Amino acid sequence: MKLYYTPNSPYARICRIVAAQAGLMARLELVAVKLRTTDSPVIPLSPMGRIPVLTDGELVLSEARHICAYLEEKGDGTPTVAPYGDWQAVAAEAETLAFLDAVIVWSREVRREADVQSGFLKEVADQQMRRELAHLNGTRTAPDGDPPLTFEALCLVAALGILDFYDLMPDWRETYPIVAEWYARYEAVPTVSETAPSAAAMNPLTR
Repeated sequence: MKLYYTPNSPYARICRIVAAQAGLMARLELVAVKLRTTDSPVIPLSPMGRIPVLTDGELVLSEARHICAYLEEKGDGTPTVAPYGDWQAVAAEAETLAFLDAVIVWSREVRREADVQSGFLKEVADQQMRRELAHLNGTRTAPDGDPPLTFEALCLVAALGILDFYDLMPDWRETYPIVAEWYARYEAVPTVSETAPSAAAMNPLTR
């Protein structure tokens, strides 16, 4: 199996954590790639050229949730992705994935040249994030013991990691302390801390 990724991709980060949890790292080849280049090795596999992409023989998967479900199946079977039928869990996944998607849109906007950034888009994004964080602050509690590394939880972990990395909302921990306490439990997990985005891993072609 091969996982094509960029080091700071939050979606690939989720897949890498799930692969490690499933005991698959010895069987999984990690292939770091650049994005937005016409010679990307991902394009022949997935025409959109997005990452992550997982290949296993003739199979090509190019969506993080599906990749995680496949890794779960191939590994030790630890549940990560909510099964269809457990609609409350599926709904929770959709909510945190939407939060991650919105954080990514916001991070891309603030990385554009200052004179072409949209103040309106940034204001809307800030409002969206604060609404969701306020909701989470009223519904989450810090887990006892080892936190569950589910796809739903990892979407939130990845989103908060991007908030921090790009300093999108410097006051979020003080404003939403319950979410901060919840997140701190995950930050202590080795596979989470080891895959956190870093300046050293920045790819100049992933804007």
